[in-house]
Amino acid sequence: MKGIFLDMYQKTPLKERKAFIQFVDSPFFNQNTNLKGLIRALESQVKTASKIDKLLVYQECFGEEPFNGAKYDNLISDLLHLWYNYLTQLSLGRNPLVQKQLLVRHLLDQEWFDPCSAQLGKFAKLLQESTWQDQLYWQAESQYQYLEDQQKVIQNKRGHSPHLQLRNDALDRYYHLEKMRIACDMASRSNAVNATYSNLFMEAIIQWYQQNPNAFLAFPAFQLYSAAYRLFSMPENPTTYQDLKLQLELHLELIPLDELRHLYTYLINYAVQRSNSGDNQFYHELFELYRFLLEKSILIKNDSLTQWTFTNIITVGIRTKNYAWTEQFIQENNHFLLVEVRQNVVTYNLANLHFEKKDYTSALRMLHDVEFTDSFYHLSAKFIQLKSYYILNETEALLALIQTTRRFLQRNRQLSTYQKKSSVHFLTLLQKLNQITILQSLYQVSKAHYQKLKNNLVKMSPLANKQWLEEMIEELDPLYHSQ
Repeated sequence: MKGIFLDMYQKTPLKERKAFIQFVDSPFFNQNTNLKGLIRALESQVKTASKIDKLLVYQECFGEEPFNGAKYDNLISDLLHLWYNYLTQLSLGRNPLVQKQLLVRHLLDQEWFDPCSAQLGKFAKLLQESTWQDQLYWQAESQYQYLEDQQKVIQNKRGHSPHLQLRNDALDRYYHLEKMRIACDMASRSNAVNATYSNLFMEAIIQWYQQNPNAFLAFPAFQLYSAAYRLFSMPENPTTYQDLKLQLELHLELIPLDELRHLYTYLINYAVQRSNSGDNQFYHELFELYRFLLEKSILIKNDSLTQWTFTNIITVGIRTKNYAWTEQFIQENNHFLLVEVRQNVVTYNLANLHFEKKDYTSALRMLHDVEFTDSFYHLSAKFIQLKSYYILNETEALLALIQTTRRFLQRNRQLSTYQKKSSVHFLTLLQKLNQITILQSLYQVSKAHYQKLKNNLVKMSPLANKQWLEEMIEELDPLYHSQ
């Protein structure tokens, strides 16, 4: 319990921590006065120390009283429950439609009809002011119509109620849109992990909108997700990508940021898949897409970028040879990375950039004496060093690092079986390639020996750095044309 709370609290911005302290001070939410002193003692440590010392915290709260571990843990547990309550209040404060729904339900339960009518009017106004009618909007619209209808039923106002039909229509739209959103996620993830999902009634919903085009045209959110669904269900159709991209640009100012980020992820995933399939034009499409999303601050969430998004952007910049832009991106945006991963991510990516610019000496210098804490970056950095040593003809360093990397792979428990196998295959082929290169400088190596290496390249699977190995082997091709 205490670990969960302290971890979350330390990662929370100062402004929100101050708001939580005020929350703890409120007698409505908290009547345990010990928690007021505890949160201030913890806040003092968060500001001044990298690690919280519970003995100092306890001493600041209870003076000379001997440390009581059970008491301390119980208080931290109470703080955690308050913290969850605080986060709930924050979320509620950001969703006025849910606030109105809960308020009207309570007024209706108490049969306070006059204030209930007034609040229903404000509920309706909030719905009218909504700029984007997503699934949450239609869920709220359905609840609004339900409450309007229930007020008349409780007051015994018999007769036809338009609210019942409107509630049903809003619920249909919520259901249809949510089904389509799930269908898009299923299609996207199926392409990524080769999984199979079942989504009942989806084809029937699509068919209904095909037969009712006016309803489709009056439902922009459904149009967007339909375009996303076509993107993954008809990947070979060249118009599907541009269709979704154009629709997103048309609604850019209306769609909430989280939803916008989610929809653009579909475009990114599709472009990545096409790039990985050998369609190199999509590397340039990805580059422009990332530039656009950065310019509009769509990728930034909670003032941060994930390390994987950061690295993907750099990879695309390198592949498209936009080296100056990529280096500027690293320098100007690394502060969006979490502090605990920043050095790993920046050092590796800068080294990778120098390597791709053929500045092998700078790449090696950056990686010298750097101890990566993440296994992915540790292994990827070793690959950069190995490839640099090979190109620079640093044979002794290359062979020593091959052995070191083999031992790392054998002992590491974080890397997957696939990663280990593909890496071992790379080391094996690189060692053979190095042997042929050395022998070739001394005397002629038989064409059969060379051809065997090329055959191994084709057969070995999985294989890390396959494209680079192909390029290195192809450089030896001219030596064997005369044989």
